[in-house]
Amino acid sequence: MLRNGVAIAAVLATALVAWSCSAAPASAPSDRACPAADAADTVEISGTRAELLLGYSEADSQRCAEELGWRFRVGARDGENFALTEDYSLQRVTVIVNDDLVTAITVG
Repeated sequence: MLRNGVAIAAVLATALVAWSCSAAPASAPSDRACPAADAADTVEISGTRAELLLGYSEADSQRCAEELGWRFRVGARDGENFALTEDYSLQRVTVIVNDDLVTAITVG
């Protein structure tokens, strides 16, 4: 009976470690300046505006998105794709991160 309990604990611990590694930004935010706010963002984030975060670190892009009032999510990190909802939102950006840099970004 104890062996089953130990096995379950090991599986839960492994799942927790995997989740925490994928959920946390790779670095702390820096003092990198964010793009200036634009009133149009309250209605719809344009692709051009979203692309201003290309090249930012994951943490900086998330901080800037929050400062701009955008919703933010990571769609993939270092080749690992994450499950995402299929709802479409004109106030949300989805970023692809490689080596802690935003390499692609979409609105929706």
